[in-house]
Amino acid sequence: MEGNIKDDKYELMIWKNGKRADSCFKIVIPKNISSIQTLKEYILSSNHLSNIMQPEKIRLFNQKGLELEELDLPYLPENPLIYISFNNKQFSNMNYHNQYKILQPINKGGFAQVFLGENVLTHKLVAIKKTDIKNFSTDELYNLSREGRLISNLVHPNIIKINCFYTNDNYLYNVMEYAKGGELTQLINSKKPIPESQIKNIFKQIHSAVNYLHNRNIIHRDLKPNNIVFLDEEKTNVAIIDFGISSNVSGGDVLKAGTLKYLPPEAFLVGDFKNSTEIDMWAMGIILYLLNFKCFPFDGKTSSEIKNKIFFEQVSYPKNIKIRKSLINLIDNLLNKDYKKRITCADESFAQYFNDNNMNKDAFICTKVLKSKSTKTASLKVKQVKILLEKIQNNIK
Repeated sequence: MEGNIKDDKYELMIWKNGKRADSCFKIVIPKNISSIQTLKEYILSSNHLSNIMQPEKIRLFNQKGLELEELDLPYLPENPLIYISFNNKQFSNMNYHNQYKILQPINKGGFAQVFLGENVLTHKLVAIKKTDIKNFSTDELYNLSREGRLISNLVHPNIIKINCFYTNDNYLYNVMEYAKGGELTQLINSKKPIPESQIKNIFKQIHSAVNYLHNRNIIHRDLKPNNIVFLDEEKTNVAIIDFGISSNVSGGDVLKAGTLKYLPPEAFLVGDFKNSTEIDMWAMGIILYLLNFKCFPFDGKTSSEIKNKIFFEQVSYPKNIKIRKSLINLIDNLLNKDYKKRITCADESFAQYFNDNNMNKDAFICTKVLKSKSTKTASLKVKQVKILLEKIQNNIK
């Protein structure tokens, strides 16, 4: 099914709308087809459809379920699968439902369960997220489907690819790229230290993906190792997942906050901070700290203790180990408590860290306990912050 048979011809897979995979068939198409009508005639000339008498009621759809237009014709060899409907029928979600089969469960939580699946045509493995929506309100359904709508428009090697999303029998299905290497959390929780070269490789990809999102005015809002997965078993290529509470910079939906230990000080305050890119930059600082030191910079036994540390405590680093100055500088810039002074993805401290290969002792800091200089708390007076903290003690679990 690679598509090309000869230089002037290629092979298309034709899927009958709403039918099972065993109703599919292949047909050879000339590359120089210039109209949808001509394409229909070639398809109908096949022995598989020789009994069709009403070509004017035939409709053709691409893999996204959109009706084919003349402008789509040059791209058909790259996506050699189209759906054909009869009697002017609309595209059916059963095309997707029949195209993927569930193999085994991967993960479960709340209303959703994730399965390992397989494309029955290509035999390519996928991840299928199945969510029970029978008791969901209209607003909840909208927010749930926003992940599929958002990711389907994003094209970046470090953002999970979505093949399709659809509803069937009170379930919402998201069919996504399968991440063979598991979550970044598993690597961080392992007992072995992570090599510096691997940390830089992982963080470069995270930085690239977040930069891509922010350039498109999209905030992830829940960046954490659980939402970063390895696409390969060798754990070299990562992708960001779970855009369920993402939003646009320009506003609109201000959804619930992300995960407590990855939230910046301003996320707990009154104001439209939740729709700013700075929330992602802070989370990147937490992730970078975790990758290097395998512990949180702000931790505690209760949510109140953690929130107080996020507001007031300086960033400290493990004692008696060598730490690159470029790494400390980058973490300090990302974990600046003043969101107005927190860096963006374009800041030069990223390049300084990524390109820092100097092995001289002057390039490292080794002290008993090193504390960050970035200690100011979002340009707020301490008394004001304490009052606000008392009001929001139980807002985030």
